[in-house]
Amino acid sequence: MDRQGVRFCKDCANILYAQERLDEETGRRSLVYNCRICDYVEVPRAHNDFVVYQSDVMPKAEQVQTDYSDYTLDPTYRRTSDVVCPRCRNLGAIMFYSENEAGDWGMKLTYVCAHREEGVRKCGHTWNL
Repeated sequence: MDRQGVRFCKDCANILYAQERLDEETGRRSLVYNCRICDYVEVPRAHNDFVVYQSDVMPKAEQVQTDYSDYTLDPTYRRTSDVVCPRCRNLGAIMFYSENEAGDWGMKLTYVCAHREEGVRKCGHTWNL
């Protein structure tokens, strides 16, 4: 069997529970599935029968890049004039901490170019240092 899942008693149809048994003569431990109602015992035979719990880890979904260009309209973000935009060479950007989009642990300092003329966004380039 590929994936057993929950096991049920052949006699009373209740759930079988995994239990460790100690053989008194040999001192070896073995796995059995035991019914708590009727004392039915099932001994695993196949390799997959010995799997008691399996957790499948799903890969992370592909990260979607966030468009931070409208963040320059929010007056609550910290602004700096010490940073030059790599794209338009304008001085001035907003900065904030954000999660790594690659899924790594930790935070990164993100900059968004604040170059605007007459209220219209000119650049909006996003970068990290």
